[in-house]
Amino acid sequence: MSEDDKIIHFPTDRIVNKEKVLSQKDNKISQKIMQDQTKKFVETAVDDISMNLLKQFVDLAMKTQQPTFTKDLALLVDVMRGMIYRDFGLNHPAQKLTDKMVNLKTNRNGQLSAKIDYSNVLDVPLRTPKPISPEVKKELKDLNDTAGFFEPDGDLDD
Repeated sequence: MSEDDKIIHFPTDRIVNKEKVLSQKDNKISQKIMQDQTKKFVETAVDDISMNLLKQFVDLAMKTQQPTFTKDLALLVDVMRGMIYRDFGLNHPAQKLTDKMVNLKTNRNGQLSAKIDYSNVLDVPLRTPKPISPEVKKELKDLNDTAGFFEPDGDLDD
């Protein structure tokens, strides 16, 4: 700073309740700044992921010029946006859609699985499963009883 600036600094040693004055205003301002920066970060990440996804769809020779493709992609991207917003503790309307449509269950091995139920948001009847034949039941029981005998060569979690 030069002498020509003629800036008079407020004497900070005269602030009586520094914690109260600074913390309440600063906390609200910093929360707002943090939320805005998080939103910008998420939007940039979603844009990057979407462009890579679009490239993959083009590589698959999908008809990306079709209006239905644009609709499907828009929904996919917005649900992805909701997922990332949720991870950062921010709300997004797509999260409500996900919460209505997806039911989580834990299987016997303790693994979490998701089941999508469109009937919660659309006027479509829930599919009723067909009864399993005794032969298929026996085969499934045999497979379940031998769980753990098969070990894959590579990591299947990727």
